[in-house]
Amino acid sequence: MEADLVDHLQRQSTWLRESWLWILKDKGIINERTALEVGCGAGHVMEILSQHFDIKGVDKDQDMVDICNSKGLAVQLANVEDLPYDDDSFDIVYCSFLMLWLRDPGKALKEMARVSRSWIICLGEPDYGGRIDFPTAIEDLGQHLINDLRDKGADPFIGRKLRKLFSEAGLEVEIGIHQGVWPLKKLQNEINNELVWISETERTAMLQAIENSGDSLFQYNPVFYAMAKKS
Repeated sequence: MEADLVDHLQRQSTWLRESWLWILKDKGIINERTALEVGCGAGHVMEILSQHFDIKGVDKDQDMVDICNSKGLAVQLANVEDLPYDDDSFDIVYCSFLMLWLRDPGKALKEMARVSRSWIICLGEPDYGGRIDFPTAIEDLGQHLINDLRDKGADPFIGRKLRKLFSEAGLEVEIGIHQGVWPLKKLQNEINNELVWISETERTAMLQAIENSGDSLFQYNPVFYAMAKKS
């Protein structure tokens, strides 16, 4: 299971790598010096951004911390709701695909703001309520993913709540959306990875529908980013 999770985190970082770098450069954030990633997982995003920032990370999972440390990344065990740093310790404090997994994302965001001198950034948070799957034979895939996330304690609709969360943390937020329509070959590969979450019978039916759809296969799932600069 851990290997599957690490693979999934790796795929997420690959999907959004260029979009993240473009946003950070466009906003001039790339010129900042120090950064903290909260909920850093296996360190894939840290590896991407470490060429630009002096980055530390925290995660509540000891296995993930050990993976990061084995790569030479400066990561320690900690809870995002109680970060082991003084106020204003980092130029940037960011997360990626984290808020949807938190019981109290608002509290976590306030804690991120506390230890940041400048920027607080959610690099990517999905909203499965805006998902589109076509043809109609695979429309149920999105609902299966919503149900699976809920069963695991996640909020599949966190993307639409980012403005509210930042506002409640006293932050004036800029929200945008990552480009989310993949080329056909990439879509075919990635959508197969999602089918592991459904029953064998439904998987067989959807695989057949995907094969029959040919060049008409389409999927879109909005992934938002949100950023605020402390005044």
